Amino acid sequence: MRIFIIGAGAMGGLYGGMMVEGGADVTLIDVRADHVAEINAAGLAVSGLTGSRKIAIAASSDVSELGKADVVFVQTDINATKAAAETAAQVLADDGCAITLQNGIGNVEILSAVLGQERVLAGVSYHSAALTGLGSLRHSSHSLEAKTWIGELDGRRSQRVDMIAAALSGGRLNPHVTDNILGVLWGKLIHNCALNPICAVTGLRMGEMARLAETDLMQTRILQEAIAVAEAKGITLAPNPDPMSYLKDYSRLKYTQPSMQQHMESGRQTEIDAINGAIVREAEALGVAVPYNHAISLMIKGRERHMMAVTHQPQPDWSALEAAARAEVEQS
Repeated sequence: MRIFIIGAGAMGGLYGGMMVEGGADVTLIDVRADHVAEINAAGLAVSGLTGSRKIAIAASSDVSELGKADVVFVQTDINATKAAAETAAQVLADDGCAITLQNGIGNVEILSAVLGQERVLAGVSYHSAALTGLGSLRHSSHSLEAKTWIGELDGRRSQRVDMIAAALSGGRLNPHVTDNILGVLWGKLIHNCALNPICAVTGLRMGEMARLAETDLMQTRILQEAIAVAEAKGITLAPNPDPMSYLKDYSRLKYTQPSMQQHMESGRQTEIDAINGAIVREAEALGVAVPYNHAISLMIKGRERHMMAVTHQPQPDWSALEAAARAEVEQS
């Protein structure tokens, strides 16, 4: 089985590298030529709870040179899912399939629109990782503790899902095949809603957030709303049917930076629209009030704009901007 991973960031690199260690045939695909060049020249550097080592793994930015894959893992953030789906369409064999392990909801729908729903599987990862430089990442959640949930969209057990599970198992990525992948997707969505945006806005790590009364209360309100939306949709949440208790305990035990916080602090666009923003959209369709999720989504947009500007743009001329603002008022 030949596997391509589209998106060689922290999670794509982690999954690709560990599956290669288990004997799988894996190639990483990423648009960042310098990142790809470093991986090809020196190997993928992995550190953290599974040890420090260099993993020899193929990487490319030119899909025209790769041939066809039996399975494509889509590991970009949701802002790049459409482009990833189009790349998958180019490289998948006629009988191949794609699986998304991305955060948020909406990725399955984007992939299905491009590839056809019958060629798409879904999954959820409870591993965590962060890029530490070109061609290097840190694995911050131990493979024996964190699970990878995968499943067919219709809940059936198939040969291809078993083949993917075998590759993940060889890589010590702890796969679990489920007949309720929608419930698992929503379980991870609620997980991300409760952790990602508060850390991204405040700069606090999870354990700090859990120990400050104000942010702990904000998390409670966000969770209550997200759970109410899932209940209104008739979704059976999995694997934790009581996400409130689980996430309160989880938050106090972890001091990692969730992915949205990593994106924010590096001046990248976040996935808020597919996480708390998705809760807002689903709630509007159902007539459920979600003011806390709406508020945190708006705050993320503001903080995101600021961090992208200070990271990638020169310091504004505030006096000139004030003069332009006064001119606008005078002309109105």
